Amino acid sequence: MRYDQTVYLITETANDGDDLNFEGTTTAKKVKANVKRTNLTLGNGEMYDATIVRVFGECEADEIGFADYDQNSGRGARKIQKVGRHFNRTDFYIVNSEVIFNAK
Repeated sequence: MRYDQTVYLITETANDGDDLNFEGTTTAKKVKANVKRTNLTLGNGEMYDATIVRVFGECEADEIGFADYDQNSGRGARKIQKVGRHFNRTDFYIVNSEVIFNAK
């Protein structure tokens, strides 16, 4: 498996202070990954267009950033829906949209 694309693993640290308006710190770790776009079909027949980001090793992330991710503003970060753990690999699943077939 080739890890030929660069992604950002974004983690958010919770605010430990008393100030309610303060947001936690966000860190972005740049790693090499294998990125695939595929359709996922659930047991009930629903189909989703999803992106699977595979990274080597055990990794943690709250969001994923691709080439359009801006570290200063945080724009371009995508929410992770599911995390899969395998031997020396972590898979992050990002659902882009639901695939709807028009039945006529």
